[in-house]
Amino acid sequence: MPGTLPQAIAKLNMKEWPAPVIRLYLGQMTPAAVLAAAADPNGAKKTSHVCEANFYSGEWALRQGAKDEAARRFRVAARDCPKTFIEGNAAALELKRLGATP
Repeated sequence: MPGTLPQAIAKLNMKEWPAPVIRLYLGQMTPAAVLAAAADPNGAKKTSHVCEANFYSGEWALRQGAKDEAARRFRVAARDCPKTFIEGNAAALELKRLGATP
């Protein structure tokens, strides 16, 4: 539904994670800026944020037609995401779909 994104964003605290990922898809941040925003003094939060930053930046790159960059991001996510995170498994599937080596 095209009109629902603004309403959904209005309900989020856009100063906290995952706001940088949302800003990436809105064209307001770059993948590098999202990765920088993933930094957190809490090690577990940093690991999860970096995982998500890499996966969703990979999806963004894929939408831009940058398959090599997408594969690079998916490799990192597949390798580094916590095993309980869906992004790690999804990254592995995206690599397979791209015909890229893990």
